[in-house]
Amino acid sequence: MIQSQLNTKRTILSSLIFTLIHMPALAQSTADGDERDSNGRVLETVTVTAQKREQSLQDVPLSVSAMTGETIQEAGIERFEDFSAYIPNMSVTKSSISDKINIRGMQSGEQAGFEQSVGTFVNGIYRGRSAQSRFAFVDVERVEVLRGPQSILFGKNTVAGALNITSARPTEDFTAKLSAGYTPEFEQTELEGVVSGELTDGVRGRLVLLSREMDKGWVHNNFYDTNDPRSDEMMGRATVEWDVSDSTVITAIAESADFEMGAFPHATMEAGPLAALGAIESSDVTSMGNTNPVLDFGSTQKMTGSHNEFTLMSTTEFDNSTLNIVAGHSAYDYERYLDADYSPLDGLRFDDTEDFSQNSLEVRFSSSIGDKFEYMTGLYWQKQDMTVDGLSLFNIPVLQQVLYGGCAAGVGAMGGDLSSIYVAGNAVATGVGVIGLGGPAGLVNACGTAAAFDGVPDGVGRYARLDQQTDTLGAFAQGTWNITDSFRTTLGLRFTSEEKSAYKATYAVDFAERNTTPTEMAWVNAVASGVGEFASHTFTPDDPGMTRKEDSPTWSVNVQYDLNDSVMTYATVSTGFKAGGFNSFYMRSPTRNNGAFSEDVSFEEEKATSFEIGLKSTLLGGAAELNVAAFQTRFEDLQAAIFSGNTTFEVQNAAEATSQGIEIDGRWLVTENLTLSGALGLLDFSYDKFPNQACTSPQFLSEREALYQAAGAAGDIAGQLGAALGYNNALCAAAGTNDLSGRGASNAPDTTASFAANHYLALGDYELKSNLAVNYYSDTYRSDDLDPISLEQGKAFLNAGLILMPTDGDWQLSLTGKNLTDRDHFNYINDVPLFAGAYNYMPLAGRSWTVKFAYTLGN
Repeated sequence: MIQSQLNTKRTILSSLIFTLIHMPALAQSTADGDERDSNGRVLETVTVTAQKREQSLQDVPLSVSAMTGETIQEAGIERFEDFSAYIPNMSVTKSSISDKINIRGMQSGEQAGFEQSVGTFVNGIYRGRSAQSRFAFVDVERVEVLRGPQSILFGKNTVAGALNITSARPTEDFTAKLSAGYTPEFEQTELEGVVSGELTDGVRGRLVLLSREMDKGWVHNNFYDTNDPRSDEMMGRATVEWDVSDSTVITAIAESADFEMGAFPHATMEAGPLAALGAIESSDVTSMGNTNPVLDFGSTQKMTGSHNEFTLMSTTEFDNSTLNIVAGHSAYDYERYLDADYSPLDGLRFDDTEDFSQNSLEVRFSSSIGDKFEYMTGLYWQKQDMTVDGLSLFNIPVLQQVLYGGCAAGVGAMGGDLSSIYVAGNAVATGVGVIGLGGPAGLVNACGTAAAFDGVPDGVGRYARLDQQTDTLGAFAQGTWNITDSFRTTLGLRFTSEEKSAYKATYAVDFAERNTTPTEMAWVNAVASGVGEFASHTFTPDDPGMTRKEDSPTWSVNVQYDLNDSVMTYATVSTGFKAGGFNSFYMRSPTRNNGAFSEDVSFEEEKATSFEIGLKSTLLGGAAELNVAAFQTRFEDLQAAIFSGNTTFEVQNAAEATSQGIEIDGRWLVTENLTLSGALGLLDFSYDKFPNQACTSPQFLSEREALYQAAGAAGDIAGQLGAALGYNNALCAAAGTNDLSGRGASNAPDTTASFAANHYLALGDYELKSNLAVNYYSDTYRSDDLDPISLEQGKAFLNAGLILMPTDGDWQLSLTGKNLTDRDHFNYINDVPLFAGAYNYMPLAGRSWTVKFAYTLGN
């Protein structure tokens, strides 16, 4: 691993030196011979709003990737994870809980209390929760990826980057389009309709409706005889533009969506102790399921939800300035149910819900482009209300039977007499008997826990809830001084004040579906707090640590120099921060005698300082473009969700890290009919300090056994019992067993690359468009603890598409293929709760073909 990191650093350094030395000379030489080399071919200009103004991508002094709505549609991109494969140093991974967006090695975990390291903005509205952006790629004009901290114009929390998504706008002329697509491998149907045009003089409208249903996934569930995942999604978006006057345009956008996920593609990578219970190690078959009426909901996982958003934008042009106002309301809610033991065992179930509402207002005033001094200034206000809860159900009699069976088998294998060792209801006496037999720590744990659970008549539950309110105020200003025609400098400053308050509660509940009322039975509370690893608590905003106030300035300095008409260079230094918050899954404080303390619920902000240099060039008289950026970002007080036991997490500002690398992308209009494009990302992400990451399952088992054996060698039976029955991952992590200092991060491959070819062919009265894309990522860990089993080998994926249409363009027939070489891959894996040594993961889709027919009326 160390040698691999050294090789990556050498590759990054050599690539950077070569590029910076040769790029200006190459661009200058091609600029001198533009007309001869280009044959009159010029690439279409890509317009972006990465600096809140419409600019050519080549004029923006940032590392930005952009993709038009037409390209997204032709490539068959439906979701973030499909899109990220084309973007250097970016990945999006799915899990049972949420999507994680990773740019340059940085991402936020699945903890609901985290803000996102990569901010998502749709039509100027911040979407900081993954459920808000489920349909963000439907009917878009373009998607922009801004890498690095974007904390001046795009607000707080964007320590790693920002996604800037713009929906398609109404057209002047009437147009209507209806498309129908079908993917036979997954029995997926998609119907989409778009109507756009002038409603009355000065008023234009656009309406898009989408229905997408998938009935057959790629993992067969033997228990329920289904093929997962399955889904049913519907959304609609209406946009109205009104020319109030010659200088003012008001745009209103309303979006509504409903979705239901029938199951997720869960499978078992390594069964471990679940093998004896019928768990199947496979990438396309699983045996997960429940028969207990409290635990069974007819699937391995189910999720239903809705999303609603309303945006009102106003743009007023003055003689030398522009006033923009963006107001928005965004809300969602969902319910999710999970078979949390990932096996045929009637053991565990986890339900959670989220209810979120956000109101925001941004007022921005900017000067015209081209003045000696250009500026942009504004105010931002945002209010969020979020309620998240989680209900965990533990079927104690079934868990006891499983543990007792393992105990009996282990004692029998050692030649012992279980009847003389096992004492029902007494974990200590039973544990001492197994120790006397010479049993290992794992056997002491199984037998002692089985004895503790013996006689418990029913299951128990644990309920946790977080109600959080956030108020944010921001003021920002950015100015650009055009010192000469070829040299300019930009200074940006933002001040953000944020206040958060929260109510947090965790307590035991009776074993009943969706029961969230505190139990009245003492035995339920005692058993639930033990197996659920929590201390009952109710904290309000009046308790210490349950109200936070952060005042955070961020700044950036940029210099930009035009070497000639074809080459622009830039250098930027910027800062960013991600707000602190509250651990939505706080249960107790393992290092404080397992008590519950309100001060431990919160965590602090994390900070970033970034350095970037780059070069953007236009070659061959406009027929080609080549851009390069090199960066280094240092992160302090990184927020980390650390697995602290079988079912709980601690959140700490536990780490520091450095992310550095290089990004290269380009396009070339080879002929009038052929365009080539490509991108390369080289990344060296390493933790400078992360001493107490959660232990991997093998580390935990090994460390527990070592402590157990050491106590045995010292004749300390109490110490052996403590190691076997009381040692958990929180103590393993605190001991520094899995020190990640000097190592990389999950979902951060050293190399990402993509290559695409787009070709146009005239066939008499018809046209044929074809596209081919190859996307690659190198070896990548898929779990935050860097467990060796989570290392996915590097892979390349082949996608392709054909589009046939008449020259009048009123219809088109397309065929899109994804993962044509049928590569096995995954991007999520996790330890199975309560069963150390077992791993659940989510295989991703294999080869698929989609055929789509679209018919268009009007222009």
